[in-house]
Amino acid sequence: MSVGNALRRLVPPGSLVLFLLFLTGIWLTISPFAMTTQPSGQPWSASTINTVTIGAVLIVVSLLGIVVYMTLALRDLLRKAQARQQADQETASS
Repeated sequence: MSVGNALRRLVPPGSLVLFLLFLTGIWLTISPFAMTTQPSGQPWSASTINTVTIGAVLIVVSLLGIVVYMTLALRDLLRKAQARQQADQETASS
């Protein structure tokens, strides 16, 4: 097995994209305050509300994607284990 294949199996590209979306969402959520475009103690401007909302949506969507991916991966692992166990039982009973 090559290093590229091992890395692809360890960290699938889809998971990497979801993680990058999560980090982007965090940055969008905190950027108005970190870059001081939102004055401290003032009501939020329309651009701040928009940026924080889009960041929050990205965070939620990426986390849901990660949970769904992990759930489906676990389901596949369980199916493989059950199939292997059934094959071992059939071999032992023969």
